[in-house]
Amino acid sequence: MKVGILFGGPSREREISFAGGRTVYDNLDRSLFEPVPLFVDSHRNIILLDWHFIYKGAIRNFYPPPATLPPSPHHFEIYVESLGELSVEQQDELIRQVGSKVEPEELPALIDIAFLALHGAYGENGEIQRELTQLNIPYTGSGARACQIGADKSMLSELLGVRNFTRPPMMALYREEWLQGKPSDYYQEATEKVGFPMAIRPVSQGPSIGVSILTEDQGLEGFDLAINRALFREILPVYEWRDRSKFERSEYVHLITDIRDGLGFPIDVTFQGTAQTIYHPEGLIDYLNKRSDTGAEGEAFILESHHQEEKVLIEKYTEGKYFSCIVVQNEDKGVTALPPTEIIRDSHVFDYNFRYMLGLSQKITPVELPEQQIQAIREACQRLFEELGFKVYARIDGVFSKEGKVLFTGLKTTSAMLPSSFLFHQAAEIGLNSAQVLTFILRTSLQERLAEAPDNEQYQSLLAQLDQKIAAARSAAAQKRRMGVLFGGNSFERHLSVQTGRNVFEKLASSTQYQPLPIFLNQTEEGYELYQLPLNLMLTDNADEIRERVSSFQVHPLVQAIRRECAGLRARYGSPETIFEPRKRSEDELAEWVNGVFIALHGRPGEDGQLQEELEKRGLPYNGSGVQSSAVTINKYQTLQTLARNGFTVADQLVMSRQAFEQSQEEFYKRVENRLAYPFVAKPVDDGSSSAVKILKSREELEAFTRLMFRPPGEEGKEARHKLRLKIREEFPRKPEILFENLVGARGARQFMEVTIGLLTHYKDNGAIRYELFEPSEILATGEIPSLEDKFFAGEEQHITPARFSSNPEEYQAITRQLKEQVERAARILNIQGYARIDAFVRIYSDNSVEAIIIETNSLPALTPAAILFQQAAINGYTPFEYLDKIITFGFERQARKTPLAPTLPEKAPPVDPLRVPKAITVMPGTTEKGQPVYGAVYKKEPDSPPLKPQPFWQYLLGQARKVAVETGRFLASPVFLRNFGAIIGTFLVFFFLATSFLNLYTHHGESLQVPDFIGMDLRDASRKAQRQDFKLTVIDSFFDSSKIPNTIYQQDPKAFQRAKQGRTIYVSKYRVTPDSAILPTLVSAGYNYTQYATKLKRLDIKTAVREKIFDSKQEENTILYFYHKGRKITDEMLRRGVKVPKGATLDFVITERITGAVPVPDLVCKRYDAAIFLIEGSNLILGNVFGDTGFHEGAYVYKQEPEYIPGMQMGIGQQINIYLTDTRPAGCADDLDPSSLDGGSDGSQEEQEDFN
Repeated sequence: MKVGILFGGPSREREISFAGGRTVYDNLDRSLFEPVPLFVDSHRNIILLDWHFIYKGAIRNFYPPPATLPPSPHHFEIYVESLGELSVEQQDELIRQVGSKVEPEELPALIDIAFLALHGAYGENGEIQRELTQLNIPYTGSGARACQIGADKSMLSELLGVRNFTRPPMMALYREEWLQGKPSDYYQEATEKVGFPMAIRPVSQGPSIGVSILTEDQGLEGFDLAINRALFREILPVYEWRDRSKFERSEYVHLITDIRDGLGFPIDVTFQGTAQTIYHPEGLIDYLNKRSDTGAEGEAFILESHHQEEKVLIEKYTEGKYFSCIVVQNEDKGVTALPPTEIIRDSHVFDYNFRYMLGLSQKITPVELPEQQIQAIREACQRLFEELGFKVYARIDGVFSKEGKVLFTGLKTTSAMLPSSFLFHQAAEIGLNSAQVLTFILRTSLQERLAEAPDNEQYQSLLAQLDQKIAAARSAAAQKRRMGVLFGGNSFERHLSVQTGRNVFEKLASSTQYQPLPIFLNQTEEGYELYQLPLNLMLTDNADEIRERVSSFQVHPLVQAIRRECAGLRARYGSPETIFEPRKRSEDELAEWVNGVFIALHGRPGEDGQLQEELEKRGLPYNGSGVQSSAVTINKYQTLQTLARNGFTVADQLVMSRQAFEQSQEEFYKRVENRLAYPFVAKPVDDGSSSAVKILKSREELEAFTRLMFRPPGEEGKEARHKLRLKIREEFPRKPEILFENLVGARGARQFMEVTIGLLTHYKDNGAIRYELFEPSEILATGEIPSLEDKFFAGEEQHITPARFSSNPEEYQAITRQLKEQVERAARILNIQGYARIDAFVRIYSDNSVEAIIIETNSLPALTPAAILFQQAAINGYTPFEYLDKIITFGFERQARKTPLAPTLPEKAPPVDPLRVPKAITVMPGTTEKGQPVYGAVYKKEPDSPPLKPQPFWQYLLGQARKVAVETGRFLASPVFLRNFGAIIGTFLVFFFLATSFLNLYTHHGESLQVPDFIGMDLRDASRKAQRQDFKLTVIDSFFDSSKIPNTIYQQDPKAFQRAKQGRTIYVSKYRVTPDSAILPTLVSAGYNYTQYATKLKRLDIKTAVREKIFDSKQEENTILYFYHKGRKITDEMLRRGVKVPKGATLDFVITERITGAVPVPDLVCKRYDAAIFLIEGSNLILGNVFGDTGFHEGAYVYKQEPEYIPGMQMGIGQQINIYLTDTRPAGCADDLDPSSLDGGSDGSQEEQEDFN
């Protein structure tokens, strides 16, 4: 059955749609379906996309095609709208470069059913559903009318009221009303009708787009900003644009270019009553630059999205537990709400990044509420689904309020299809993997379309065929090869390992050859443990959370009940081997249980050969390199030194140990500084490519890095973290050794860049290994080390594939060929097998010769959905599954051969260049020499070739020096050199004589006066003094310094006491009276840290003061919450839009603190809930979990607490207390009126009662 996957589209959620379409394309069960990728562009053209473009990181990476983009000095990435109003012919030309255009009437011949992964306009508003119905093509999800309701928040809210669902106070505001009325009037109306805090959102956008939460202290200014944001409208004063630097102007336009958080393009700009549509960000910068030069200070630019939002919804923000719940149709056409997921967040707004970027939010399934209240959420979701006519499945967002009410905040008829989305997350709770969920959606949708048109024979035939194939696939499952997918561990990249393992699992699960089984590796002090995971644990984003849940696994009783409800779904779509609890497995059990293992681990264990050795003992095939190779490539020092001894140029490396640091810190630092000049690189010897890799630029940073790496167990190292500018919660490992390397530079090359190259190995018929090298990817230069997010998460990639070596195809091929030869040679030396990713610097010289400087090798590189290897493999013609299949097949072939053959060199291996052989490395005291014998490749020459005898380096150098000396002597003695040298000397003498004579005439030597000293004088006094001595005084520059006296001269030219003619003009610079204004940096630029932000402000001549410190155990100490300027509260959102204050001003900050120490454990038993909260917060403690089946917390009593109250017992400030509630008063409690009910356990003595009073 051909499934047309429609994805992309014109909406602001197009990138999520694109990534979701890729997930569907990869995870469709290939035994049942044939995916057809149908990309919808911004003009609503349907494109049969060439499949390899699906694996680009974002739409802008391939469409519009890079070759068609206009020049962009500021490196803006654009969508096709920014090319202007294109004719149909121009659009068709763009389409031909990425695929082929499909007219709507051609769709029935191309696909059998449409899988809708589109969001927003032309996806969830009923338009595409109506078009497909007219074409007689069945589609997934709800019908057109239900989709239209779900896409319009205003209509949905009205229907909720009609159907007697609980709604918060709300009001709607139309765009025209806002533009024609007074903001203060609408602010007053919203305050009276809605109240604070209030949520402001556009009615037709996704749940994360254009949303603001407004509190009372933000006032009218915040209200104005939030409404304009929801209308995708922005006011830019002329003076603000003038005051921005070139970089700040570029950054501002980058922000508003973002269709998720900004305005997007095209933009309608209104200035001085004239409107103009601007399509490209470069055009906007030019327009603002030109118009601001002629505009008055009080004027402003009005920027509006060309695709306007017409209506805004303002409603009361509800405090409580926010959830998302997937509702599905059952086999009996009833509906079931899956276990709702709670979203734990640090801010009010669950914005785009928070929703879709891994690790920014925590998801708990089911919601942490009593079972009765979770059931109330489910029943309300099911009723909403049925009464509003939704079909197949839907995602319903809402909040369970503190008052015990269920309120709905939004609804999605097409859920996001990302691997970590709520749909897959909750379906795993009932035992369905991603491929099975997609099969369920397709079959149920086909069944629903047939119910809408019972006589449609085409739909009847498709449903019957699909049922037959599903039955056949279940019977064939036993013939599949069982692969254990191993992930987790304790390394720095353990969370990345979870993403890799999950992606590999999903790709194999949708295939016809493999049956994957998820295995989690938990490293302990004694070794490691292996656990087979149920699907719901595998879909947890965080490795630490998986480890915690494995060690204390419990099944929620309500989840068990839901699984029983969904037994019919699982019987049709699931696997009979599905498990619902983790099972511990030994290595021996693993060998009996699977046919092979796919190692998705990163770092130790996994990439160090330890696990490979255990698998080889048990005869289990695995992916990647063997034991010996892995043991070397895990160590960055051994890897490069092995290559250096084989003629490669490598970075100068120095390994220093904790022992040397403890013996003498100053000697440790001197050894590093004597060996390497700042800046240089510091990193762990044996961890991931992004693990604590930092460029150190000073002794201060060197000390901070060293102290942090060698810190004692349990120490956080806050000061060192601040100096290294680490992000909040950014991990930094503890290691016994540090590897220092010099920064590699161009050294005369005409082109210099960092690249990464993937490879794949194959066996030839004769048993030799053939290396297949992929096209290199260019790592974009940012001046810093790319993070994990930059490398492996969708939409965050910082690379270009293929690398931009040359625009000339022949020249590009010549450069790439040389690079691949050198990388292959390195791979053979290191005996890399299976697959790998090799990072290198590349020097390209003027003669197009290439030199590769290997940085490191990754024997088990990351394979997340956005991993660069999949993009490179696609260029070579491999889909992600085909690439994984090749990797697995090589492992099985290697095991079948039992004794792997030594790899052979290319037929014409380049000779070792003596210039490339480094001198012997001197091992400093306290350093660790990690050199190993050269192993891997066995060099063999042809029989008729004499063996290569390497020339000693000193002999080579002496010979070269003699040659240079002889050639230099010949040149100096040549007539050509002597004639030219004489001419140069003669010309210089003539010029010197003429210049000296002219200066004597011009300056009238002997007629000059001594210049007075004006520095430090007031300008008026200095002017009078200059006039008395017949000098003129002219001010050429001035600037404001709050620490200096205004109008004071700080610089003069000529300088004091020099000689000058009478009447000479003396140029001076003074301190200005009026302060300059400065645009404040964003908080994120300083990691929200007060100390770092204060340093930035000090450079801008802005003073800081701490107004208040607020205790917060969840955030780092000194984290900035907000600050004030002259009583005006300034938030991070305002800073992103640009805030200007005068230099010399003082900003008052509100920051966090984490108090250390201990306090007495309060006595909470018998207290009411509100009294218990008062005692907990008053003791600087935190409320932990609240247990007990109560409908209303405030009226409940505490009958148990953890830790329990013991007189005199203390606990650390910031720790949690768990409480257990009951609706009835516990037996044995004292009188309610006893004053001790509000203290921490008073014994009621007279003395204490007097103190209380």
